[in-house]
Amino acid sequence: MNIGKITLTNINKGDAIHYLGFGNADPDASTLALLDKCEKELLSSLDCKYIYRVFPLENGQIPGSSFRLRGNAIAGHLKGCRKIILLCATLSEGADRLIRKKQLLGMAEAMITDALASAAIEQVCDEAEREIMKSFPGTGHTWRFGLGYGDFPLDQQAAFLSILDAPKRIGVCSSSSFLLTPLKSVTCVIGLGEDIPTRNKKKCANCSLRGTCPYRRTDLCSSC
Repeated sequence: MNIGKITLTNINKGDAIHYLGFGNADPDASTLALLDKCEKELLSSLDCKYIYRVFPLENGQIPGSSFRLRGNAIAGHLKGCRKIILLCATLSEGADRLIRKKQLLGMAEAMITDALASAAIEQVCDEAEREIMKSFPGTGHTWRFGLGYGDFPLDQQAAFLSILDAPKRIGVCSSSSFLLTPLKSVTCVIGLGEDIPTRNKKKCANCSLRGTCPYRRTDLCSSC
């Protein structure tokens, strides 16, 4: 079991602006001021953590658990991999509390804080991935493949979290509808191998949601 903490000193406001739906338009001065204000408040509320385990890739079944890598999307994603990393990361409950507080005070700041939190959890995952891969020098790896992506079912959230002991270790749980709490949390799989095909790079061309993705339609997706 491996646990880490990430300290963010800033949040990628460009990504937050994308999540807010600005497209190619530039936010006005008042929105930029609110972004700065909400960023400071959110940063002071964060307690970013991650936990992961590494397993051999054997017929899609994680040894000693009920978790199975079901679906064609994850099978294709992990083709050529010899091991997998199960990773869970979270901003912790403080981010959720701040967003709920903002919702009571006004939707503009609530939406901006939510978008900033979405950008922040991606930064946490990026940093966690960088730290993890230091333990595997010279090893290729796939991009992060989240539960619920493509035909990789969400109904295995609880089993995934149980393998990591995430509820106890970093406070991440799954609801009866398979939503993670705290909400700004992520569960994902990373494949490890000596020769990962370039098609496993994160691009819209090999995304199973490319036909319906709102970010791609509005030219917001950084992977396009």
